[in-house]
Amino acid sequence: MYGNFWENLKNAFKHGDNSLYKLIAINLIVWAVFMVLRVVMTIGGIGETYGSLISWLMMPDSLPKLAIQPWSIFTYMFLHEGIFPILFNMLFLYWFGLLIHQFLGSRKLANLYILGGLAGGLFYLLIYNLAPYFRGAVDSSMMLGASAGVFAIVVGLLPFHPIRPFS
Repeated sequence: MYGNFWENLKNAFKHGDNSLYKLIAINLIVWAVFMVLRVVMTIGGIGETYGSLISWLMMPDSLPKLAIQPWSIFTYMFLHEGIFPILFNMLFLYWFGLLIHQFLGSRKLANLYILGGLAGGLFYLLIYNLAPYFRGAVDSSMMLGASAGVFAIVVGLLPFHPIRPFS
């Protein structure tokens, strides 16, 4: 891309074809904002308000809830709770995203992330509503995290760079 990692991240929105750093920056900014909100609201005694706020952005497992909050099929893939989910998702996004950017370009990298996140959200809905195992959990589960989009990037890389563990 244009320089070292931190320079690229700092200037993510100044360059046109670096969707990898834009995706990482968006995820990190959203994570930082929600961690600050969580601390401030918890200390302020309104921690349950934080829970309500974040639940409006998380992907619900039932179709009636999704009809009430349709934006959540996009917003869930940028939300993270805790340091390890954001750390590992962003590391995998960076490592595999660099390769996808090299083979397919910046625009297809962003499309792969977004479409993978949408497919992951739809698959989540499908499994929770059709599998008998999850019948008791429907209407009480929510999903968040970039794992579906990141996994789509990893899988999208396979035709160009097959992973051979012992070759």
